[in-house]
Amino acid sequence: MAKRIPTRLRELVRHFKENGIKLLLEHPLNVRELLLLLSVRWVKQIDFATLQLVKTTFIRRDFRHVESDIVLSAQLRPAGRKGSPRRLLIYLLIEHQSEPDRLMPLRLVDYVVQIFNYQLRQWSRSQKSLSNFHLQPVLPIVLYTGTRSWPSVGTLADLMERGQEFRDLTPIVEKPFFLNLTSLSESDFSKGRFFGSVLRLIQQRRAGTGSRRCWSRS
Repeated sequence: MAKRIPTRLRELVRHFKENGIKLLLEHPLNVRELLLLLSVRWVKQIDFATLQLVKTTFIRRDFRHVESDIVLSAQLRPAGRKGSPRRLLIYLLIEHQSEPDRLMPLRLVDYVVQIFNYQLRQWSRSQKSLSNFHLQPVLPIVLYTGTRSWPSVGTLADLMERGQEFRDLTPIVEKPFFLNLTSLSESDFSKGRFFGSVLRLIQQRRAGTGSRRCWSRS
């Protein structure tokens, strides 16, 4: 009798174009290489051996056809010798639509707030008191695979009338890590090592200049 393929794996294969990057980013080494490509300053403090997939999504149902997300949790070592490790949540939003989304700042703030509320719900399930509750930091990353120019995500204040005037009163994800495949050069991709090579291949194929070269870890 043939072994039954798990539903999740079957869906990933069926929609590999949309979910292939997502599957790769469940591997700690690929996550580390993505963060290296983005020059994330906490890379050396993240214990990738403790990386865990949080099996949930924060994307609204009406956006699931153009994007997918990955939520990962890992220990974050203290910068100095003192102190115990804390957890860091890495939120990866993979944007598949072909054009930039000027409303991304609003959606990104929504996702980050949802993650904070998720932490609170998880704590409340096992703890009676909130006196010792602390939010775990969230590292938001937007990975855009489209071919149109998109220099930056921007902030919520950019969408508001008189936004700069009311900036101090506006919930803002100031500088999310943003990776636009179309804007990266060969030297940029090299920072990401193996995963950077995979992204380079995706860039070439989206531009219609795909290579037949196969990539493998040694």
